[in-house]
Amino acid sequence: MQSPKVKLAVQNVQKTFRIRGVENQPGSLLRVLGGVSFDVYENEIVSLIGESGCGKTTLLRIVQGLIRHDAGTIRVEGQAVTAPGRDRGFVFQQAGLLPWRTARQNVEFGLEMANVPREQRRAKALGLLELVGLSHATELYPHELSGGMQQRVNLARALAIDPEILLMDEPFSALDAQTREVLQQELLRIQAETTKTLLFVTHDLDEAIYLSNRVVVLAAKPGRVKKVIDIPFGRNRPDLPELRTNPEFQRIRAEMWELIRNTSAAAATTTTGAAA
Repeated sequence: MQSPKVKLAVQNVQKTFRIRGVENQPGSLLRVLGGVSFDVYENEIVSLIGESGCGKTTLLRIVQGLIRHDAGTIRVEGQAVTAPGRDRGFVFQQAGLLPWRTARQNVEFGLEMANVPREQRRAKALGLLELVGLSHATELYPHELSGGMQQRVNLARALAIDPEILLMDEPFSALDAQTREVLQQELLRIQAETTKTLLFVTHDLDEAIYLSNRVVVLAAKPGRVKKVIDIPFGRNRPDLPELRTNPEFQRIRAEMWELIRNTSAAAATTTTGAAA
């Protein structure tokens, strides 16, 4: 049997920030990532979870090329990441749509920057808006769209450049519970249709289990991989409310919670001891 293809390789990635205003003093450096390593395979959804401050979003931005890492390597399809590139699409927590452009024009934006001909980019945008369920709203402006609709446009815009990997930073966290569950289902459908590889940041344990093939649990201070958990539910998994009743779902959720809680307690103990 052929081994799965590695789309994204994160190897010993480290990052330290300098705290402004306290240069050359003890505590002026904040080590956010302390050597993070994991792989993401082709056509896989991998979620990053962990307590606040474990470096999830920092790591995602490093993978995108928005932040430089201090040590380690990141490779997409074997090529080292040194800057943002069209092989990676980014879906931010807030949709950040341009208010003076319609939904279609927002989806076209990246293609326009790449000098794609007008009719070609229009056709691509319309196809993607249909894919995300917004064929009826192509000429509406952001203020005419609900939060969930705006995030659908945000997703279509990221897909427009046809990236190898889609990076998603808590894209549903600001939505109400019902809209969030609908978009989770839609994301699984869209991923199945496009076969995109996803790296997904979330604080929501249920969301991580429901969406993912694997979950990377990060410890904090500094961020590092505590454990990688395989999710045993197949592509045709039940909807989240039904899946929550599955004993295996409950067992995995309890394990993830214990890992996060234990790493949080250990970090607090270490910090207290250092202060003493």
